[in-house]
Amino acid sequence: MARCLAFVLGAGGARGALQVGALRALIEAGVRPDLLVGTSVGAINAVGLGLWGVDLAGIEALERVFHEMGEANLMDHRLARVTLRALSGRPNLYGSRRIREYFVSKGISPTLRFDQIADVRLGLISADLDSGQPVIYGQDPRQHVLDGLMASIAVPPWFAPTQKDGHLIVDGGALSNLPVEPALSMGATSILALDLRDPRPLPGTEHALIRLVGKLSFALSRRHASLETALAEAKGVPVRTIELRSPHVMPIWDFSKSRELFEIGHRIAMRKISKWRGRPWAELAHGARPTNHRSPGTSR
Repeated sequence: MARCLAFVLGAGGARGALQVGALRALIEAGVRPDLLVGTSVGAINAVGLGLWGVDLAGIEALERVFHEMGEANLMDHRLARVTLRALSGRPNLYGSRRIREYFVSKGISPTLRFDQIADVRLGLISADLDSGQPVIYGQDPRQHVLDGLMASIAVPPWFAPTQKDGHLIVDGGALSNLPVEPALSMGATSILALDLRDPRPLPGTEHALIRLVGKLSFALSRRHASLETALAEAKGVPVRTIELRSPHVMPIWDFSKSRELFEIGHRIAMRKISKWRGRPWAELAHGARPTNHRSPGTSR
């Protein structure tokens, strides 16, 4: 079997900026993936690198995207308002239309197919609420990247669910927050996972029921990730995980701290990389080329 290093990029909204910093560290260290598999914001990062390059130029383009998303308020921070809209049964079509238009403005054309991404394979993960199974966009190279991206980020109450073959499709984090199993399905022989899950409650969520729901969500995502990682290891596929958490709890809708998160993610990944040096690292970084160092958060 051909060797295939997959970067698995988990869900986490605005905390995806931590992934961007970690990806910069990996690229600086000379590690290049053959496959990018992302859920939710991880799907945004995967598409960005696939479109703009798995290199420092691609990272800088992603950094600009996070700054722009914060300025555009693409995830409404008025949580009570968007939640009430969801409880009323009205999907947030306005929010979905705005972010779709933003993606198109960044070059993700509605006609762009997965087989037109030249330098790396992509897998974008969403969740089928009717079958209870993850959906992998990108296994069929003729599928459209924008369709997969919109399905992968469809997290209520901010964005409306999508439809596929009569099934209701939502954000991939509902069933595969850290999509290790989908990476296996796409042929990964080694996996490096960037995990954004954070068990800490958000400030201002003192209500017992809200905290309970938050704990339940984290427990389910942790269970899913543990099972998917165990499956990979049973198949002889090593999984290395970098847990990315900021010192302070970050709401998934707040993109205003992206620059700070780039730097934190970079430091966390660099510490992890320093522990991996040696033979296991050589196996992970197969065929990699050294890159010039550039500090995180800088522009060309």
